[in-house]
Amino acid sequence: GPAVSSTPTVLIRRSLPDLLDGDSAVLECAITQLSSSDLYVTFQANGVDFPEKQYVDLPASKDHHSLTRRFSIPTSHWKKDNTFTCKVNQGYSNSWASNSTGTLFGG
Repeated sequence: GPAVSSTPTVLIRRSLPDLLDGDSAVLECAITQLSSSDLYVTFQANGVDFPEKQYVDLPASKDHHSLTRRFSIPTSHWKKDNTFTCKVNQGYSNSWASNSTGTLFGG
């Protein structure tokens, strides 16, 4: 039968080494259950895309892929009310978003 496209799982989290550093803010977008190869990852602050797209070139495979993409939050976005998400975009039609980080930066 036709290949069943599964829904990827998208998680956003602070990078652990970065938490110990304190001078930078790096997010990790962890994606599992990926079945498509034509993808790019974007990060959002308060729902608005950062312009940078991280293209993903996965080999064709019957198995699901997992990957992690990292993103350094620009210091201009180190605001206490900002929340962050990441999104996997497939072509022009599909996208899957993570939950929000909640606020990362104390006032």
